[in-house]
Amino acid sequence: MRLKYYTLPLDPELLMQKKEHPGCTLKQSVGHNLHLIITTAFGEMQSDEDFGNSIWDHDFDNLTARTRQQEWMKESLLQAISKHEKRLDGIRVDVLVKQEEVSAFTSERRVKKRLDIQITARLTATSEDITFRDSFFVSPLSYS
Repeated sequence: MRLKYYTLPLDPELLMQKKEHPGCTLKQSVGHNLHLIITTAFGEMQSDEDFGNSIWDHDFDNLTARTRQQEWMKESLLQAISKHEKRLDGIRVDVLVKQEEVSAFTSERRVKKRLDIQITARLTATSEDITFRDSFFVSPLSYS
């Protein structure tokens, strides 16, 4: 039996109207779940307090060395992905933390911490290699 995967975010309105929700491929479904794991803090999902990662516990940490931050972020993400994305094996996580100047809606410019994340793994169902990339600003979270 072939499984059907659905796009995120889910649209409850379609489900309540008994309409077909848009589907996606296995790769896209894994990508959606990886994004969800990355952007979720522990305790944020009421049905599973262990879902997420510890990046958000240190969101405003400006004292720890960048290389040290990258290492614990990689470890936290690797643990979270290994636990919550069982469709992958051979998981490798790379995190790059850098400062970037961003302009607000005004003429003022600010420096924010940017995370560039790359996850490489293999789909267990097909043995196909995949690469997932995500990047966003933290302190507070915003997408680029």
